[in-house]
Amino acid sequence: MSLPYAPYHEMDIRQFVDQMDELIARIKPETNLKILRTRVGLSQRQLSEISGVPFRTIQQYEQRQKNINKAQAEYLFMLSSSLYCEPKDLMERIT
Repeated sequence: MSLPYAPYHEMDIRQFVDQMDELIARIKPETNLKILRTRVGLSQRQLSEISGVPFRTIQQYEQRQKNINKAQAEYLFMLSSSLYCEPKDLMERIT
């Protein structure tokens, strides 16, 4: 059995990042933000009201339309304090 050839070394950095983002989404369909938000028992709207982060921004992070790894530090701190976690816990990574 052979694995498909993935020419990561031939990609520019943006293509590589896009490929890794797709891989993360396939491996782990729920974002850390959504997991932590539901664990605390908040809706997206409630989290927005408590944290001060715009509702639409929270939606985009959870749907991976915006990359939370590139979020403003202020947003990460606002979300993490509302979810009783560390800012690094919101970051998406393959574990």
